[in-house]
Amino acid sequence: MTNSMEQKTSLGVGVKLKEVATARGVIYQGCTVLHSDAIGLVIEVQRTVSDEGGNVDNVVSQILIPWASINHVVLVEERT
Repeated sequence: MTNSMEQKTSLGVGVKLKEVATARGVIYQGCTVLHSDAIGLVIEVQRTVSDEGGNVDNVVSQILIPWASINHVVLVEERT
């Protein structure tokens, strides 16, 4: 794949995504693109988790999702 072709077919680093839905029914919301190529999409997701003791932490995950596993990507959503 040439550079010009890759630029036309991939999402740029830093692009904010409203939603990424996978074939397994997992939906990632409010994520950021870290890398995109012919194999898949790497996103960063920030979330809040709590353990059994009630401690709350902010967790940042970097996730690789193969394109074959992605149902849809919502770039922007606007309410009118």
